[in-house]
Amino acid sequence: MAIAITAAALAGGPCPSTGITITGLGTGSASVVSIWRNADGGREAVPGYRRVSMTDASYLTDFYVHTGIPVTYELEVISGPSGASRVTSAPVTVASDTGWIMDALLPDTAIPVTGKRVANGFELMASSLKDLEYAADVSIFTVMGSDKPLALFGQRMAARGVDTRIATRSAEQNAKLAALLKSTAQLHFRPAPGWSNLQFGGSQFIANPSARQLPVTPHWGGKLTWWDLKSDVVAAPAIRVLTATFTYGDVAQLYSTYQKKQTAMAGKKYLDDLKNPLGG
Repeated sequence: MAIAITAAALAGGPCPSTGITITGLGTGSASVVSIWRNADGGREAVPGYRRVSMTDASYLTDFYVHTGIPVTYELEVISGPSGASRVTSAPVTVASDTGWIMDALLPDTAIPVTGKRVANGFELMASSLKDLEYAADVSIFTVMGSDKPLALFGQRMAARGVDTRIATRSAEQNAKLAALLKSTAQLHFRPAPGWSNLQFGGSQFIANPSARQLPVTPHWGGKLTWWDLKSDVVAAPAIRVLTATFTYGDVAQLYSTYQKKQTAMAGKKYLDDLKNPLGG
């Protein structure tokens, strides 16, 4: 079977996403693969799927996919039974009539958000186009005998100070967003397809050091709340988790020594156990 990757839009779940199916990697040994998302004229790795091991076939969900535009996925096989190769999926478009914001590592926290109402729908406020800062680390050194100092600088960074003011439509969404902003300062933000005036992409990880809540319609009995967020575009977070594997034999062995431990500790204190945990 030839190596293949397919993608389908998923409307259910905590937020719009894509389901990605990979087949034909082969058996006998694991393949090392990376999965890339192509959208907005750019290419970026699907979070959590760069240089990972897979055998034969796999299925995954991309909760960070752009909405309202065609997206393709590229499977890069770095090594495996069939050798190195690259295959690309057919385009898929994920529909959404709102933007989405969530904890960068917890898709279940996803909250639908809107922008400012205008004639053609919703968009972020016009100030989102202004005052974008693209910082770079620059060190200036004065050179003796020259009126021009020497500059050493690093790579220009992604946008900082991006105005990501958004609105929530209901009391429930408002409460969820308040809890989300209290729990983490690193978020994932997907603008709605209609917010075409944004100068950053349709799927961004952002650091949000401060947030201000501005109730808009409580005097008229409404639940619309405006959230004043100033954010920096950052790289996707990555964590490695080590889990211990216990077998039924391990558990049986643990129980078999339980009474022995209790007998050895009879009449002793907690500090005695720390000094000599094996008893004796």
